[in-house]
Amino acid sequence: MKILVAYDSVYGNTEIVAKAIGAALPGEVQVQRVGQVDVGDLGTIDLLIIGSPTHGAMPTEAAQALVEKIGSPSWQGAQAATFDTRLTWGFLRRYGFAADRLADTLKKRGWTLVGTPGGFYVRGLKKGPLKKGEVERAGAWARALVESCRNHSIGDST
Repeated sequence: MKILVAYDSVYGNTEIVAKAIGAALPGEVQVQRVGQVDVGDLGTIDLLIIGSPTHGAMPTEAAQALVEKIGSPSWQGAQAATFDTRLTWGFLRRYGFAADRLADTLKKRGWTLVGTPGGFYVRGLKKGPLKKGEVERAGAWARALVESCRNHSIGDST
């Protein structure tokens, strides 16, 4: 399985999560900042995972720009997943998070979403660090994504 984990990170927390996700995945995995992604190479991957910190209920401009640049997939059954880093403050749920917005955009463009958007928590207002256990939770989320991909592919072939 060929997987690309693309992320943007402001304070380093989303980068830590992206690398934990990449390390937990089987197969040929690349972990790149969104600005390094060559959109022309996306036709060769089996799963695209995009992550961003949540700022004002939105992904960063760089992460959103990548999703806009990617557009619709050029192959049938293109699979994608999204994740973000976020604060734990309960009232923020009403405004939403970056992963949900990225997932909505990808789905509207024709990508098949696997798993649920992942949200990983930081302590503090801006710089974090990640809450205890979030790196391990990111690895578990990534492994569950692969299982979702396999189940989705099996479901498509029947």
